Amino acid sequence: MGVGVMVQLRVEDIASSIRKLDGSDREMLLLLLSGKERELAKRRREVASGKVKTMSREEIFRDVL
Repeated sequence: MGVGVMVQLRVEDIASSIRKLDGSDREMLLLLLSGKERELAKRRREVASGKVKTMSREEIFRDVL
């Protein structure tokens, strides 16, 4: 036998809660929502450990303008 629970949340309340999150919590939320949390978490660890160097904004957009 199961137990059901109904929760009603307004989108505005959810958005407000997300805005209040700090950077690392927002990043974790993004990982969870993306469905690729393992892959992205691995990449994050590689960047944090120095195995991988991220590109700067200038490097990314160098030949665009």
